Amino acid sequence: MNSHCPGPRGQNCLAQSRLAGPRGGRFEVRFGRHGAHTHIERQFVSYPFHMTRPFALDAAIPSLLTVYQQSSSGGLYRAEDLFSQYEIGAKAAVHVTTQAATIVHDCQGQPARQHSEVRMEESSFLALTPDPLVLFPRAFCETTLVARLASGAVLFLSDSFSRHDPKAQLRPFDQLSSDIKIEDHHGRLVVRDSFRISGQALGSAISLIGGWNFVSNFMLLGDPARLPTRKVLTQRLFSPDVITGLTELPNRAGWGVRCLAGSAIAARAISSRLFSLSVEAAFGVSPTQRRK
Repeated sequence: MNSHCPGPRGQNCLAQSRLAGPRGGRFEVRFGRHGAHTHIERQFVSYPFHMTRPFALDAAIPSLLTVYQQSSSGGLYRAEDLFSQYEIGAKAAVHVTTQAATIVHDCQGQPARQHSEVRMEESSFLALTPDPLVLFPRAFCETTLVARLASGAVLFLSDSFSRHDPKAQLRPFDQLSSDIKIEDHHGRLVVRDSFRISGQALGSAISLIGGWNFVSNFMLLGDPARLPTRKVLTQRLFSPDVITGLTELPNRAGWGVRCLAGSAIAARAISSRLFSLSVEAAFGVSPTQRRK
């Protein structure tokens, strides 16, 4: 993980990404805090995205609203270009997740792209926890995310994937890339986490993940007073069926967690545990279980 803080003439990631504009499906939502509760203030959702009504699942945390980002297309396909935007108002709290894992189909050399933008106002909370990408043979996917956090805000990000060949012929996916940029409220880059990996490399004899099937990357970002401590993370993340690594992010931005799991059940368990820890640290109460 790398850090970089540009000067006055540095790159503004949010502004630059908006210049291109979304060319495919759009999922744009603004949330605001009204009294003790968080509500949707504005939304625009187009195919293949779909959103049902939001859910208030946590009686002990009335400000925490849960939204399921759904898709009616059956996965990601070649040359798709999907855009998501989340604006979280001051003191609002939101959990955005998906209804299930997302299949990335054979892209025939033309990548499916997913770009997300997050803007968080003072003392807000967002957990963005999509289920894993499932990379079919010749899948080619590029994901990018740019987030800007105001003072007191907390952001929990989950990014995971697995490989799968329905014909069991060990056919690899083509490529997966991810680029995450975190900015402070002035637009200065605080943390950047990027990778690009091929299915052929993961399937080789010297694969970095060995025989593990699920790869997960998590980031817990924002106000240190509202994040889990190193001690809590170390104690609560131990599990015999996963390998985890904990890193303190640059510029006191928070924590990075890498995880290898052997099954979907183990991968989901570690993601749910980290989500619970992020909610407990921010609100002092454990969240209810999210059912899918």
